[in-house]
Amino acid sequence: MLTLRHAAEQFAAASTASGRLALAESLGFTLGSQSVDASTAARLGLPTDIDEIAMARGHGALQALLFTSGGDESLRAHLARAAAALSSHTSHVLWLLIGATERGEEVGVACWSSAQRAPRVVALVAQRHRIVASDAEALSLLAASSIGDDLLVHTRWCELLGREALSRRFYRILEQRVQALADSLAVPHADDRAELALLCVSRLLFLSFLEAKGWLDDDRAFLAHRFDVCMARGGKFHERVLLPLFFGTLNTPTRNRAGAARKFGTIPFLNGGLFARSAIERRHTSARFSDEAMGALFGQLLGAHRFTAREGDVDWSDAAIDPEMLGRAFESLMASRG
Repeated sequence: MLTLRHAAEQFAAASTASGRLALAESLGFTLGSQSVDASTAARLGLPTDIDEIAMARGHGALQALLFTSGGDESLRAHLARAAAALSSHTSHVLWLLIGATERGEEVGVACWSSAQRAPRVVALVAQRHRIVASDAEALSLLAASSIGDDLLVHTRWCELLGREALSRRFYRILEQRVQALADSLAVPHADDRAELALLCVSRLLFLSFLEAKGWLDDDRAFLAHRFDVCMARGGKFHERVLLPLFFGTLNTPTRNRAGAARKFGTIPFLNGGLFARSAIERRHTSARFSDEAMGALFGQLLGAHRFTAREGDVDWSDAAIDPEMLGRAFESLMASRG
């Protein structure tokens, strides 16, 4: 089984042809690779603007297609088009795709169920320089599931890259981190502690989607960077960063922000009420989450998962936390509290 560190390194290295082959071998494709010439690619219906195409054979009907994507289309688009072509022309083969952009910025793995008439691709696509822990965990689980009957292996891969498996793993950590955050508060009533923790995590997860779109000062790790800077300067992240960010910045029009708020950079004004002080916060004005609990929240939840504002559709599903998945996780968390 791949360690998380080794899995992350192998995924990042998939930006090169040799790296893609090494990843395929880690996933059980042990018979080496063969280059795919132009005539074979055309016969398979593959996109004309993918390059360095190779195939690696696995057990039984398992095969991997390795490639780099060129042109103006995204890696996501090339994975989807390759999946549609292979599903149409080689429906008897159990495929895994391993691709990268031409310059190596993005890497991805994808598969789909051969039982469906039109393939619904389940995929993990990441920036090579920002592989998060959930990416590494997914690849490690793929490697651990690569031995056995070919159809069962492929079915398991599709499940591991799918929404339900990721959602279960995410919910388990979410529940633990919300509880730990609540336990760090010096507030007498357990229900109040839980409500304050859930409210804070709700806000931070919402901001994680804004980060993914680059809307927090064009920094896709804005919160983690602010946490690191705060810790280097003595800590008290809740008091020195979150309170002014929530209540002096995000809930305040740009023109009305004080100098301290402007130091956060280009931050949008959000007037939906999420960043207004709640009644319970007005009752517990001195409540502060510990830096230790906040650090664990970043390390195990916020910084460990990939967030996307794009929800899954009938043709594609990202191995990332999307708004619908998060909503269901919170529904489960609220139900467990009730």
